[in-house]
Amino acid sequence: MFGMIHKSARAMVLEQFGPTAWDQILHSAKLDDGDFVSAQPYPDETTFRLIGAAASTAGLTVDQTLLAFGHHWVKTADQGLYSNVMAILGGSLLEALTNLDRMHASIQIALPDAQLPQFVVVSHDDRSIQLAYYSRREGLESFVSGLLEGLLMRFNQPGSVVFSGMDGEARLFTVTFDPPAAE
Repeated sequence: MFGMIHKSARAMVLEQFGPTAWDQILHSAKLDDGDFVSAQPYPDETTFRLIGAAASTAGLTVDQTLLAFGHHWVKTADQGLYSNVMAILGGSLLEALTNLDRMHASIQIALPDAQLPQFVVVSHDDRSIQLAYYSRREGLESFVSGLLEGLLMRFNQPGSVVFSGMDGEARLFTVTFDPPAAE
């Protein structure tokens, strides 16, 4: 994964737990803060060591940490350096999910070595969206759930996300919208 992921993880830890926790995570993961350059690719093993150490330090499971990091990634990407890229997503959750690969294509231009995932809207209606996620990386379902929940929040759309399982190489997620509140 690219250093931008590690820098975002660092920002999340500093924001929620402070510099002492970040130093502890780096020590546990046997990493150095200077190791992370945004546009530099790093082995996935480095990222998973970082997430594992963060989970241990925070007293969370890896899945809980990945879910929280997904929320954080959407929020900070939307407000920071990647806000122009996030604007590509459109004005609704369905547009955003439909345009994820378009956004990734713009990232691919800047980071040609990136191995980005693919997202395909399988079906949708006014109550739910089913999304297929394709990636060579395993174990990121909770991160994707966090991203999807983060997008629900970004578009002020109450709802929930469920990892529905595998279909061949696709990991299926169902986003269900909460019914409108009765007035």
